[in-house]
Amino acid sequence: MQGQKKTFWYISCLCLALIAIHSHGKADTDERHLEYATHLDRGIILMFQGDNNRAIEELQKALAIEPNHYELHHYLGMAYIDGEFWNKAIDACQRSLELMPNNIEALYSLGMAYFAMGEWAKASEPLQKATVLSPQHARGYSALGKAQVKLRQFAEAAETLTKALELNPASPIIYHELGTAYLNQKKYEEAIVYFKKANQLAPSYPQPYHGLATAYMRKGEREKGRAGMLRFQQLQKEVAEHERLSRLTQAEPDNIEAWTGLGKLLLQRKNYAAAVPAFQKCIELDAQNGSCYHGLSQALIRLGYPVPAREAVLNAIKIHPHESILYNTLGSTYAMQGKTPNAIKAFLKAVELDPKVPYYHLNLAKLYEQIGRPKLAKEHYEQYEHFKGESPQ
Repeated sequence: MQGQKKTFWYISCLCLALIAIHSHGKADTDERHLEYATHLDRGIILMFQGDNNRAIEELQKALAIEPNHYELHHYLGMAYIDGEFWNKAIDACQRSLELMPNNIEALYSLGMAYFAMGEWAKASEPLQKATVLSPQHARGYSALGKAQVKLRQFAEAAETLTKALELNPASPIIYHELGTAYLNQKKYEEAIVYFKKANQLAPSYPQPYHGLATAYMRKGEREKGRAGMLRFQQLQKEVAEHERLSRLTQAEPDNIEAWTGLGKLLLQRKNYAAAVPAFQKCIELDAQNGSCYHGLSQALIRLGYPVPAREAVLNAIKIHPHESILYNTLGSTYAMQGKTPNAIKAFLKAVELDPKVPYYHLNLAKLYEQIGRPKLAKEHYEQYEHFKGESPQ
């Protein structure tokens, strides 16, 4: 989510910068201005590419040549925010606003810099002004609402965040903050609704589970509260493990155990798009690692790519030809393409290798039902129910 926002932010800045370069070029084509334009162009592109330190260097060079462009000060402020140089970011945004007081994005950036420093009241002022100047500024309403929650202005926060939600109805963060605002007003039913919606939109985001558990506890529904708290604790552990493995893969890029662990965790957290490159890295490091091929296949299935998923699991089967789960996954890739006979053959092989796994029988029962073989479907449904009853809960 944050990555998408940042990309949108940088693309917008790049477009604005190029417009600025073009318009200044018409008015003044002397060599110094062209040098300024070159540094500005490079700085914005480097920001987009994530090379923040070099971006700051280029923007500072542009600033030394032509120091009175409000947009340049704002771009520099954004680069400082990315580098977590909060005081420098505040100075740059304030200078931009001196030159252009109604620069909405500079107001937003200034608010975010103050927010990052824990200066909630100072953050509220520019964010409030940004939303007045731009009533459709969803990010401004969202940030202002979060600042109001921090300031314990819960009624005001609920009103602000409701506006943010109208403009951005798919944001789990806004739903979570709204839940928090209502929770602290002792409006537990409303809080539960918003926390549940946050959980639906982002199942691996821990904080709404904590809010939901707290709301249930305060309502006296202790069993639901305990269940929510357990889920929150589990997700927190997953987040911590994700951070650990991510740091480890960066520090030790050839550590196959770290890449394998990261891929499996991403699968568990349903982050399938990120799991694919993690498993591909595993395979690059060890082409005989059947577990990585299988993980890649599972991620591709979830993303809706049965053909490459089948290729991956077939590679896993070559390495581990007696692993029943691999044939079950192979059957799933065929079933996704409507190749029912191939899928049945693969599922039967899974059952042959391990007849006590309930969902192998369930997969077969569903396929037999589809092709009009009710007797075989019934047999495998019965096997499914039998072995499901024997499985540890």
